[in-house]
Amino acid sequence: MSNPALVLAHEWIGLDVEVIESPNECEVGIKGQIIDETMKTLKIKTDKGVKTIAKKHRMFKIKFCNRVLKVKGDLIAYRPEDRIKKGIMMIKRAKGKVWI
Repeated sequence: MSNPALVLAHEWIGLDVEVIESPNECEVGIKGQIIDETMKTLKIKTDKGVKTIAKKHRMFKIKFCNRVLKVKGDLIAYRPEDRIKKGIMMIKRAKGKVWI
């Protein structure tokens, strides 16, 4: 899995994440491990408990395949199973180009 675009078609539960941009300043800096994902939110286990963060209009830093990637929340704002399908389709259309 050398192509970072594969993160869109990958299971996110268990990945380390940090909120790096948000319209809600209180969310910036929240980091931890993703323990659940819905169509509109990520549940992140932090040192201070579980936080539920909206996907849309946020930017996340994700540790994936020994790399740190920035991912726009709008790209993942789907049900997990739909995000995986759409991610695979986008990768095929990009024909190997990295567009994250």
